[in-house]
Parts: sequence; C-alpha cells; structure tokens
Amino acid sequence: MEIRQDLLNLISQFSDEQMDDRAEVSQMVAVMSLGMCTAILHGRGSANVAGSLSIEDAERRLFNPQVLARLTELELPEALIEIVHLGTELEDVQSLIPDRLGESLAQMQAKALEFLNQDIGRSSIAA
Repeated sequence: MEIRQDLLNLISQFSDEQMDDRAEVSQMVAVMSLGMCTAILHGRGSANVAGSLSIEDAERRLFNPQVLARLTELELPEALIEIVHLGTELEDVQSLIPDRLGESLAQMQAKALEFLNQDIGRSSIAA
C-alpha cells in the first residue's frame, strides 16, 4: 500500500507549471508500464526468477483504479490512460483466460513503446 500511495503522492505533488509539461509525467508512466509488463513476462513460468514482478505487485504500484483516476484527472493522453486501464485488467485475464495473458502484456508493451516513440517524435519537432 505504501508504494501505491507514494506514486499517488508523487503525481499529486507536481505543480501546475510542471503539469503544463505533461510530457515528462506521461513518459514516466509509459516507461513504468513498459518495465512492469516486461518484468511480469520475465517471471512467467517461474515463481523464483530474480527481478520478476507479480501482477499483484504491478497493481499495487501502478495498475490500479486510484492511479488511473488521477491520470485521467490530470488529462494525460488517452493512449497512456488506456495502457494503465489494460493493466488494471491483468488479474482478470490471468484468472479467466490465462493463455491470453502473454498476449495482453505484449499488447501493453507495444502500446507503451508506440506512445514513447510518438512522444519522442513530438519532442524532436518542438525542439
């Protein structure tokens, strides 16, 4: 619970000036999403793989309704909100259709990479 609260506090502490540059917050969330999906995939099939992350841990840290609501409130890009929303459904996918979990994680990774690549392209154009 502390980690989730820390993330919410971190996001909440951004000043209005920092939020005017939502790109930094968006990039941070996209990178965290990508890393968590990779860590979950890395640990699949073996509970004792060093560096792996459980879906439950990812949900506590980022993929939960509280963070999703805060990102929506901050009016971050819809593509990014969709990635986090998909993350909130991972536990359901794991329990209801476990053979699709890898596909769901790969889809989230692809969306995060696409978001980051588009974001980098916009940053280069603006510079």
